[in-house]
Amino acid sequence: MRERESAETSKDFARFSFFRFWEKRLKNMGRIGRYESEVKPHIDEIRKAVESGATDKEVADAFGIAVSTIYEYKKKYKEFAEAFSRARARVVFDIKAALLKKALGFEYDEEKTVARKDRDGANIILIEKYKRYCLPSETAAAMLLRNYDENWRDSDKPSADLRKQESELRKAIAESNNFDLNLPKSAESEENNK
Repeated sequence: MRERESAETSKDFARFSFFRFWEKRLKNMGRIGRYESEVKPHIDEIRKAVESGATDKEVADAFGIAVSTIYEYKKKYKEFAEAFSRARARVVFDIKAALLKKALGFEYDEEKTVARKDRDGANIILIEKYKRYCLPSETAAAMLLRNYDENWRDSDKPSADLRKQESELRKAIAESNNFDLNLPKSAESEENNK
């Protein structure tokens, strides 16, 4: 009798589990995901925030999601990834323009508010306007030339040679002192050890 009850119970459970499974599936079919309901409507705001310098973490915090979810959304939704990439490209473009402006020098207007007293002792507020000039920046110019002109690229062979010699000397000193720096041994040192 008990075996029969347990068999019927397991059949009932199996039927219940089967229906429960399909009930959940059917319920979730029409469900809108969090991306569609909470993130997608705000793509323009996200783009503007990233243009203003917001990081992935700051965007994630604003929506109450993990940074890993931001990375998943970037992989899964092309429009989301493009919002980030276009915004960052815009930031880079603006930075390049500002660097170029600084490298070439520029004029700007400056206003200064001054309070004075007239002959009768009454306060007068004057606005003085000045035209200022920002001198060209040699550092900005050199950086732009290194990035835009092949003749200005960093091809500092003497420094590279010195770094290579320094590395070889460090290896030699370490080997002579029997230090293990996890450095690959040369073929000569392996033969000498045999």
